[in-house]
Amino acid sequence: MLASSKLAAAVPIGTSARTSAALPAPLPSTCSGRASLLRPACPGLGLSGSTPSGCSRHGVITRVMRSTSSNPAFTFGKVEEAVGESYGRSGPPMSVDGAVQKTSLMLAVTMACAAATWTQILTGNVALLAASKGAGLVAALAALVTMFKPQWAAATGLVFSASQGVAMAGYSLMLEMVYPGIVMNALMLTFGTSASMLIAYQTRIIKVTDKFRDGVIMVSGAYFITMLFTWVLSMFGVRMPALLSSGPIGMGIGLVAAGLAAANLLLDFDMIKSAARARMPAWFEWYSGFSLMMTLVWMYTTILRLLTMFAGGRDD
Repeated sequence: MLASSKLAAAVPIGTSARTSAALPAPLPSTCSGRASLLRPACPGLGLSGSTPSGCSRHGVITRVMRSTSSNPAFTFGKVEEAVGESYGRSGPPMSVDGAVQKTSLMLAVTMACAAATWTQILTGNVALLAASKGAGLVAALAALVTMFKPQWAAATGLVFSASQGVAMAGYSLMLEMVYPGIVMNALMLTFGTSASMLIAYQTRIIKVTDKFRDGVIMVSGAYFITMLFTWVLSMFGVRMPALLSSGPIGMGIGLVAAGLAAANLLLDFDMIKSAARARMPAWFEWYSGFSLMMTLVWMYTTILRLLTMFAGGRDD
């Protein structure tokens, strides 16, 4: 499954009015400094549809993509190139409401596919349990295609959501058979945490400042490097049981991972709002939904694995 590499709740993030203005071509100069991102140094950006003299929309978009989230969907792939190719084309820019709607649809597809797979397996379709493992590979492929062809997110994002639903259903059902009730607890914690993060972000109880953003990105990077290193060692037969077992170290790492997933939700919310203000093209709504789904999948599987540890199991 994709959660260990963060490969992903339909929740309202904010409001933004759509306009029919086309995206203007970038100007030669750039705005400097993260503090200038969508702020007075570039007055009117994202509000009037025009880019003031001395500010480059491409420069702003570059900073939006590179400095506001640690989600690999935002920080890797070909998003900047895809946005650049969209310059000068007619059509309205993205809005936060549009991103919420696309995320809602993807989440609904994931839940429907997961429910259908779960039901079919319980009624005796054992072959579907084996197929759920292959669905994880399909989801991984769809995620990679989406990251490198962001304009296709409307199609590939739905493929990712559907296949991820099938994959998570098979994985979750196997754990449910061993630890009854664990899946419902994981779902409640996932959606409860997501709602709490949204409320905290909207009410500014938690502010996504530069220091907060840098800290989350730094710790997330360290976590993924550690997990990648552990995975590479396992390919050569070297096991690191302290990181994987249900002991204190393994539980501690699981708690850190769950906390990082929650913090990355805040960064994703802020990323989407910033992208809407920067007047990204309309297809970015689908890409934003795909990106949020990646974080949610990561959060759910991390919580599920953590609950398995607390129940005395071991999830290698």
